[in-house]
Amino acid sequence: MAANFNTDLDLNNIASIILGSAYGLEFICVLVVIFVLVASIYFIAKSGFISSLREHSEHRRKKRNELITDQEKLLDDKFLTEFSSDLEYHIKVSKLENYLNIKNRDIDLLKYILSCRNKDKAVKLYKIGKEYLEKDNLSNNYKLKPKYTVKRLKFYENFGTFIYFTMNALGAVPYIVLSFLNIFYKEYRLAITSDLLYLAIFFFIGVFIFSMFVLWGFLKPEAAKNFLELEKIDIKQRESNDLNRAA
Repeated sequence: MAANFNTDLDLNNIASIILGSAYGLEFICVLVVIFVLVASIYFIAKSGFISSLREHSEHRRKKRNELITDQEKLLDDKFLTEFSSDLEYHIKVSKLENYLNIKNRDIDLLKYILSCRNKDKAVKLYKIGKEYLEKDNLSNNYKLKPKYTVKRLKFYENFGTFIYFTMNALGAVPYIVLSFLNIFYKEYRLAITSDLLYLAIFFFIGVFIFSMFVLWGFLKPEAAKNFLELEKIDIKQRESNDLNRAA
């Protein structure tokens, strides 16, 4: 009984000390937020939600494989013999889509991505910069849209970087000014509350996140350019491998 009483007394004293301090309430709020986040993540994992997402992804991949198998069976259908070449095209496209994990029915694009040494990077860059690319109908190769010259892409990169750092510098001004006044001018210390400082910090975080989206928009054309400049698999090496397989 004495032990329980001492424990309750100690906890009460600790709680009183925390609440009585300048940042006691904020400290308790942070602990509550951390506890809620940890508990939420635990119950989400416990509920099987994450595993269900994985199972859903595996189910989709299995369905795509089943579709490809059904398409292959059509090649043996004597009533579809005249469409054999067309069916083979669609089967190739479906298999390449599934292998590269990209949804696009253009076999020329899929072949180009497949020819890159780093196919995963090629897929990522294409998804980012695809709106700045177009297909040359004569060569079936992909290229930048005419208005996106190398000079213009460089301008976008430099201007986006300038906007990014300028926005972050301006976003940090309120916190820097408040901190400066709080440190060097005693007469302002009572007016500069912790809530005001927190507001300035949250303002900077908001500006920082927004500036990242702005910079991302300016760098999308650069991603398209990098997609076209990815290192390709050596053609001679590819032909040598084909000959070895044939032998």
